[in-house]
Amino acid sequence: MGIRKEVFIVAAMLSIMACTACGNSGGNVSETNGAETSTGVESGIIEQPQVMYDGHIYYYNATGRDEKLPEGYEIAGTIKKVDSKDYPAENFAAAGVDLEAGQEIYISTTEKNVIYLKYDSGYARFERSPEDAAAEEQDETEVAEKENEIEGNSEMADNMDDAMAENYGEYGFGEDGEFDFDSIFGIDQLDLNYEAHVAGFDGESFLYSVHIDGGVTDEKVDEIQQVMADYSSQNGDEENYMGYIDIYKGEDQIMIYLDLGGVSEENSNMAVTGILNALNSVSGIKSVIINEEM
Repeated sequence: MGIRKEVFIVAAMLSIMACTACGNSGGNVSETNGAETSTGVESGIIEQPQVMYDGHIYYYNATGRDEKLPEGYEIAGTIKKVDSKDYPAENFAAAGVDLEAGQEIYISTTEKNVIYLKYDSGYARFERSPEDAAAEEQDETEVAEKENEIEGNSEMADNMDDAMAENYGEYGFGEDGEFDFDSIFGIDQLDLNYEAHVAGFDGESFLYSVHIDGGVTDEKVDEIQQVMADYSSQNGDEENYMGYIDIYKGEDQIMIYLDLGGVSEENSNMAVTGILNALNSVSGIKSVIINEEM
Protein backbone atom coordinates (compact mmCIF):
# COMPACT_ATOMS: atom_id res chain seq x y z
CA MET A 1 0.00 0.00 0.00
CA GLY A 2 2.86 2.35 0.88
CA ILE A 3 4.60 1.58 -2.39
CA ARG A 4 1.48 2.44 -4.43
CA LYS A 5 1.17 5.75 -2.60
CA GLU A 6 4.78 6.66 -3.41
CA VAL A 7 4.31 5.72 -7.06
CA PHE A 8 1.23 7.96 -7.24
CA ILE A 9 3.06 10.91 -5.71
CA VAL A 10 6.01 10.57 -8.12
CA ALA A 11 3.67 10.36 -11.13
CA ALA A 12 1.84 13.49 -9.98
CA MET A 13 5.11 15.42 -9.63
CA LEU A 14 6.25 14.39 -13.13
CA SER A 15 2.92 15.55 -14.57
CA ILE A 16 3.22 18.94 -12.90
CA MET A 17 6.81 19.40 -14.22
CA ALA A 18 5.74 18.50 -17.76
CA CYS A 19 2.93 21.07 -17.69
CA THR A 20 5.30 23.73 -16.39
CA ALA A 21 7.76 23.01 -19.22
CA CYS A 22 4.94 23.29 -21.75
CA GLY A 23 3.98 26.69 -20.40
CA ASN A 24 7.58 27.97 -20.71
CA SER A 25 8.34 26.70 -24.26
CA GLY A 26 9.91 29.47 -26.45
CA GLY A 27 11.83 31.20 -23.63
CA ASN A 28 12.83 34.83 -24.29
CA VAL A 29 11.50 34.90 -27.85
CA SER A 30 7.92 34.10 -26.87
CA GLU A 31 5.27 36.22 -28.51
CA THR A 32 2.86 35.65 -25.61
CA ASN A 33 1.53 38.88 -24.15
CA GLY A 34 3.49 39.86 -21.07
CA ALA A 35 6.46 37.57 -21.80
CA GLU A 36 9.82 39.11 -20.95
CA THR A 37 13.41 38.63 -22.09
CA SER A 38 16.29 37.91 -19.75
CA THR A 39 16.81 41.68 -19.39
CA GLY A 40 13.27 42.22 -18.21
CA VAL A 41 12.11 43.90 -21.43
CA GLU A 42 9.01 42.63 -23.18
CA SER A 43 9.81 40.23 -26.02
CA GLY A 44 9.87 41.83 -29.49
CA ILE A 45 10.88 45.24 -28.15
CA ILE A 46 14.08 46.90 -29.42
CA GLU A 47 16.30 47.39 -26.38
CA GLN A 48 19.45 49.21 -27.59
CA PRO A 49 18.79 52.96 -27.89
CA GLN A 50 19.42 54.23 -31.40
CA VAL A 51 18.59 57.26 -33.47
CA MET A 52 18.89 58.13 -37.16
CA TYR A 53 20.54 61.37 -38.19
CA ASP A 54 21.75 62.43 -41.64
CA GLY A 55 20.87 59.01 -43.06
CA HIS A 56 22.92 57.02 -40.53
CA ILE A 57 21.93 55.17 -37.36
CA TYR A 58 23.79 56.01 -34.16
CA TYR A 59 23.80 53.51 -31.28
CA TYR A 60 24.12 53.92 -27.51
CA ASN A 61 26.73 51.51 -26.14
CA ALA A 62 26.13 51.94 -22.39
CA THR A 63 28.89 54.52 -21.95
CA GLY A 64 26.85 56.54 -19.47
CA ARG A 65 24.21 59.25 -19.60
CA ASP A 66 25.91 61.78 -17.37
CA GLU A 67 28.74 62.87 -19.67
CA LYS A 68 29.59 66.49 -20.36
CA LEU A 69 28.95 67.75 -23.86
CA PRO A 70 32.31 68.02 -25.66
CA GLU A 71 33.36 71.30 -27.23
CA GLY A 72 32.34 71.82 -30.84
CA TYR A 73 28.92 70.18 -30.51
CA GLU A 74 25.73 72.07 -31.22
CA ILE A 75 22.07 71.17 -31.28
CA ALA A 76 20.82 69.77 -34.59
CA GLY A 77 17.21 69.07 -33.63
CA THR A 78 15.12 66.80 -31.47
CA ILE A 79 13.80 63.24 -31.69
CA LYS A 80 10.53 63.33 -33.59
CA LYS A 81 9.27 59.86 -32.76
CA VAL A 82 10.26 56.70 -30.93
CA ASP A 83 9.19 53.28 -32.20
CA SER A 84 9.79 50.39 -29.84
CA LYS A 85 9.40 47.64 -32.45
CA ASP A 86 10.74 49.05 -35.73
CA TYR A 87 14.24 50.33 -36.38
CA PRO A 88 14.51 54.04 -37.30
CA ALA A 89 14.14 54.62 -41.03
CA GLU A 90 14.16 58.42 -41.25
CA ASN A 91 16.14 61.27 -39.76
CA PHE A 92 15.30 62.17 -36.13
CA ALA A 93 13.45 58.87 -35.66
CA ALA A 94 14.53 56.63 -32.76
CA ALA A 95 14.06 53.18 -31.28
CA GLY A 96 15.03 51.46 -28.05
CA VAL A 97 14.43 51.90 -24.35
CA ASP A 98 14.74 55.14 -22.37
CA LEU A 99 14.23 57.43 -25.37
CA GLU A 100 11.41 59.87 -25.91
CA ALA A 101 10.27 62.39 -28.48
CA GLY A 102 11.64 65.85 -27.91
CA GLN A 103 15.10 64.76 -26.71
CA GLU A 104 17.77 67.06 -28.04
CA ILE A 105 20.37 65.77 -30.54
CA TYR A 106 23.81 67.37 -30.68
CA ILE A 107 26.26 67.05 -33.56
CA SER A 108 29.81 68.12 -34.37
CA THR A 109 31.09 69.57 -37.63
CA THR A 110 34.35 67.65 -37.22
CA GLU A 111 33.35 64.33 -35.60
CA LYS A 112 30.75 62.82 -37.89
CA ASN A 113 30.70 59.36 -36.33
CA VAL A 114 29.55 60.47 -32.85
CA ILE A 115 26.49 62.41 -31.72
CA TYR A 116 25.13 63.14 -28.25
CA LEU A 117 21.63 62.98 -26.81
CA LYS A 118 20.61 65.08 -23.83
CA TYR A 119 19.23 63.44 -20.68
CA ASP A 120 18.25 64.95 -17.34
CA SER A 121 21.51 63.66 -15.86
CA GLY A 122 23.75 64.88 -18.68
CA TYR A 123 24.61 63.69 -22.16
CA ALA A 124 24.92 60.21 -23.70
CA ARG A 125 27.30 59.26 -26.51
CA PHE A 126 25.80 57.58 -29.59
CA GLU A 127 28.08 56.12 -32.27
CA ARG A 128 27.74 54.76 -35.76
CA SER A 129 28.60 51.11 -36.25
CA PRO A 130 32.25 50.53 -37.25
CA GLU A 131 31.10 48.81 -40.46
CA ASP A 132 28.95 51.78 -41.50
CA ALA A 133 31.70 54.30 -40.75
CA ALA A 134 34.32 52.25 -42.62
CA ALA A 135 32.07 51.84 -45.66
CA GLU A 136 31.46 55.58 -45.88
CA GLU A 137 35.16 56.31 -45.47
CA GLN A 138 35.90 53.94 -48.33
CA ASP A 139 33.28 55.63 -50.51
CA GLU A 140 34.71 59.07 -49.71
CA THR A 141 38.20 57.85 -50.56
CA GLU A 142 37.05 56.54 -53.93
CA VAL A 143 35.19 59.79 -54.67
CA ALA A 144 38.27 61.83 -53.73
CA GLU A 145 40.49 59.69 -55.95
CA LYS A 146 38.05 60.11 -58.83
CA GLU A 147 37.92 63.87 -58.32
CA ASN A 148 41.72 64.03 -58.23
CA GLU A 149 41.86 62.01 -61.43
CA ILE A 150 39.39 64.34 -63.12
CA GLU A 151 41.27 67.37 -61.83
CA GLY A 152 44.54 65.90 -63.04
CA ASN A 153 43.10 65.22 -66.49
CA SER A 154 41.71 68.75 -66.62
CA GLU A 155 45.07 70.19 -65.60
CA MET A 156 46.80 68.06 -68.23
CA ALA A 157 44.37 69.29 -70.89
CA ASP A 158 44.98 72.89 -69.81
CA ASN A 159 48.72 72.36 -70.04
CA MET A 160 48.31 70.90 -73.53
CA ASP A 161 46.20 73.90 -74.53
CA ASP A 162 48.85 76.27 -73.17
CA ALA A 163 51.60 74.41 -74.98
CA MET A 164 49.67 74.42 -78.26
CA ALA A 165 48.89 78.11 -77.85
CA GLU A 166 52.54 78.85 -77.10
CA ASN A 167 53.74 76.91 -80.12
CA TYR A 168 51.11 78.03 -82.62
CA GLY A 169 49.76 81.31 -81.28
CA GLU A 170 46.21 82.61 -81.33
CA TYR A 171 45.66 81.68 -84.97
CA GLY A 172 45.38 78.05 -83.85
CA PHE A 173 41.99 78.65 -82.27
CA GLY A 174 38.68 78.62 -84.13
CA GLU A 175 35.66 80.83 -83.51
CA ASP A 176 34.32 78.37 -80.93
CA GLY A 177 37.53 78.54 -78.89
CA GLU A 178 38.57 75.03 -79.94
CA PHE A 179 41.82 74.27 -81.72
CA ASP A 180 41.69 74.78 -85.48
CA PHE A 181 43.97 71.96 -86.58
CA ASP A 182 43.67 72.97 -90.24
CA SER A 183 45.28 76.26 -89.30
CA ILE A 184 47.83 74.72 -86.92
CA PHE A 185 49.14 72.30 -89.55
CA GLY A 186 48.86 74.88 -92.33
CA ILE A 187 46.37 72.82 -94.33
CA ASP A 188 44.20 75.84 -94.97
CA GLN A 189 47.17 77.41 -96.76
CA LEU A 190 47.60 74.56 -99.25
CA ASP A 191 46.52 74.88 -102.88
CA LEU A 192 44.68 71.55 -103.28
CA ASN A 193 42.29 70.21 -105.92
CA TYR A 194 40.09 68.69 -103.21
CA GLU A 195 38.77 69.49 -99.76
CA ALA A 196 41.09 68.64 -96.84
CA HIS A 197 40.39 68.79 -93.12
CA VAL A 198 41.92 67.59 -89.83
CA ALA A 199 39.14 66.29 -87.60
CA GLY A 200 41.31 65.53 -84.59
CA PHE A 201 44.78 65.09 -83.21
CA ASP A 202 46.23 61.90 -81.71
CA GLY A 203 49.93 62.35 -81.10
CA GLU A 204 52.21 60.85 -83.74
CA SER A 205 49.53 58.89 -85.62
CA PHE A 206 47.49 60.26 -88.52
CA LEU A 207 44.90 58.35 -90.53
CA TYR A 208 43.90 59.86 -93.87
CA SER A 209 40.47 58.94 -95.27
CA VAL A 210 40.64 59.53 -99.03
CA HIS A 211 37.14 59.86 -100.49
CA ILE A 212 36.93 59.20 -104.23
CA ASP A 213 34.28 60.40 -106.67
CA GLY A 214 32.45 57.34 -107.95
CA GLY A 215 33.71 55.09 -105.14
CA VAL A 216 36.85 53.10 -104.43
CA THR A 217 38.33 50.91 -107.16
CA ASP A 218 41.37 48.65 -107.20
CA GLU A 219 42.86 50.83 -109.94
CA LYS A 220 42.61 53.93 -107.78
CA VAL A 221 44.15 52.09 -104.82
CA ASP A 222 47.10 51.03 -107.01
CA GLU A 223 47.50 54.59 -108.29
CA ILE A 224 47.61 56.07 -104.77
CA GLN A 225 50.04 53.37 -103.62
CA GLN A 226 52.39 54.32 -106.47
CA VAL A 227 52.09 58.03 -105.67
CA MET A 228 52.91 57.38 -102.00
CA ALA A 229 55.85 55.14 -102.97
CA ASP A 230 57.31 57.91 -105.13
CA TYR A 231 56.75 60.44 -102.33
CA SER A 232 58.49 58.21 -99.76
CA SER A 233 61.45 57.57 -102.03
CA GLN A 234 62.05 61.31 -102.31
CA ASN A 235 62.24 61.59 -98.52
CA GLY A 236 64.05 58.41 -97.64
CA ASP A 237 67.21 59.76 -96.03
CA GLU A 238 67.42 60.25 -92.28
CA GLU A 239 67.56 64.04 -92.46
CA ASN A 240 64.40 64.29 -94.56
CA TYR A 241 62.54 61.33 -93.08
CA MET A 242 58.79 61.95 -93.24
CA GLY A 243 57.46 58.97 -91.33
CA TYR A 244 56.14 55.48 -91.92
CA ILE A 245 53.32 55.27 -94.49
CA ASP A 246 50.89 52.43 -95.17
CA ILE A 247 47.99 52.33 -97.65
CA TYR A 248 45.00 50.01 -97.60
CA LYS A 249 41.50 49.82 -99.04
CA GLY A 250 38.57 50.69 -96.79
CA GLU A 251 34.88 50.12 -97.37
CA ASP A 252 34.09 53.56 -98.81
CA GLN A 253 37.49 55.22 -98.93
CA ILE A 254 41.19 54.56 -99.34
CA MET A 255 43.07 54.76 -96.06
CA ILE A 256 46.59 56.15 -95.60
CA TYR A 257 48.28 55.64 -92.26
CA LEU A 258 51.11 57.98 -91.22
CA ASP A 259 53.32 57.39 -88.17
CA LEU A 260 55.58 60.32 -87.30
CA GLY A 261 57.78 58.28 -84.98
CA GLY A 262 61.38 59.28 -85.68
CA VAL A 263 60.42 62.41 -87.62
CA SER A 264 62.21 65.57 -86.47
CA GLU A 265 60.11 68.32 -84.92
CA GLU A 266 60.83 70.74 -87.74
CA ASN A 267 59.65 68.17 -90.31
CA SER A 268 56.42 67.12 -88.53
CA ASN A 269 54.05 69.60 -90.16
CA MET A 270 55.72 69.07 -93.50
CA ALA A 271 55.18 65.32 -93.21
CA VAL A 272 51.46 65.80 -92.53
CA THR A 273 50.94 68.21 -95.42
CA GLY A 274 53.38 66.41 -97.73
CA ILE A 275 50.96 63.51 -98.21
CA LEU A 276 48.18 65.94 -99.12
CA ASN A 277 50.40 67.69 -101.66
CA ALA A 278 51.38 64.34 -103.17
CA LEU A 279 47.72 63.31 -103.46
CA ASN A 280 47.06 66.50 -105.44
CA SER A 281 48.33 64.65 -108.52
CA VAL A 282 45.60 62.00 -108.22
CA SER A 283 42.43 62.78 -110.14
CA GLY A 284 38.97 62.06 -108.81
CA ILE A 285 39.67 62.77 -105.11
CA LYS A 286 36.69 64.45 -103.54
CA SER A 287 38.04 65.01 -100.02
CA VAL A 288 40.67 63.86 -97.54
CA ILE A 289 39.77 63.83 -93.84
CA ILE A 290 42.57 63.25 -91.35
CA ASN A 291 41.55 61.32 -88.22
CA GLU A 292 37.96 61.32 -89.39
CA GLU A 293 36.61 59.17 -86.54
CA MET A 294 37.88 61.50 -83.79
